Amino acid sequence: MHLIDVSNSYSRRIQRELTHSDTHFIKIYTLGNTRVVFKKKANHEEIVLSNKTRRVTDEEIDFVLQKLTNETRSSSEITRTQNTVDIQLG
Repeated sequence: MHLIDVSNSYSRRIQRELTHSDTHFIKIYTLGNTRVVFKKKANHEEIVLSNKTRRVTDEEIDFVLQKLTNETRSSSEITRTQNTVDIQLG
């Protein structure tokens, strides 16, 4: 698995969110068909994984957590929906 930084492709969306929210850092990656959005806010970090064609796997979650934060699933607050996973980090 490889995380590929595609933040430049979303520069307008990133700039808009940085201007209108308390977020101070945003990176967008792809992991195959899965999009990964990593946000840092004043008091916590958030990672959102989404895939339009299938569910996000536990292996993808573990890989992203290890590469971006060195955290584990057990130390994170994870919310799952059909094709999206939202991870809140202290």
